[in-house]
Amino acid sequence: MDSRTHQDITAATAVHRELGPDYEDAVAESLVERIGAEVDKRVDARLAQRAAPLASPAPPPTPAPPASPARSGWAPVVLALGSMLVGLLSTLAAVKNESGGNAIPLVLIIWVAIAAINVAAARRR
Repeated sequence: MDSRTHQDITAATAVHRELGPDYEDAVAESLVERIGAEVDKRVDARLAQRAAPLASPAPPPTPAPPASPARSGWAPVVLALGSMLVGLLSTLAAVKNESGGNAIPLVLIIWVAIAAINVAAARRR
């Protein structure tokens, strides 16, 4: 420990004795900060000693590009299941609200739209 830090710690102890318990927290915080700074200095010095023998450090690793959501393994599964769910619910709604043969063209339009969305998503990958 350098002489300056030792003097600071001695002074903090003397201040604690003079001020009494009313200022105990403030003195303790100041002392902890000074001790922490001394520990940081020692750690930095040791790290510098270890780094000195290394002639040429290896270049930092190149980070891998983040996987895009469209290329992850789950995206096609989610798209397929979501499409089936939307198609099923749309078909049920169309059949329930239409009487007679009017529902068939609407159901075909729904499924053709879903198929077009899936083909476009597959081509984008």
